[in-house]
Amino acid sequence: MKNLRYDLIGAHMSGEKRHAQEVMQVLGITYQNSTPQSISDTWWFWNCENIPEELPIFIGNLKTTPNEAIGRGLLEAEAKAINDRARHHNES
Repeated sequence: MKNLRYDLIGAHMSGEKRHAQEVMQVLGITYQNSTPQSISDTWWFWNCENIPEELPIFIGNLKTTPNEAIGRGLLEAEAKAINDRARHHNES
């Protein structure tokens, strides 16, 4: 599982007009939570699975942690759930 960052400006410049969540669905990527970030024109997708080997240039790794995102689109309970699922996945 990975956390991914979807760059809306990069998508637009690449000709992508669909909603970020729709693009993720078409790519077959599943995720636990998605968080829009209007200040940076991005979407953050948490605990992604089924990630293709090659992604569009406007989708990359998210360096922000769930705990850092509390108050920036995530509630404390959501961050805990994301961390718990990632921890459980890593233990499997």
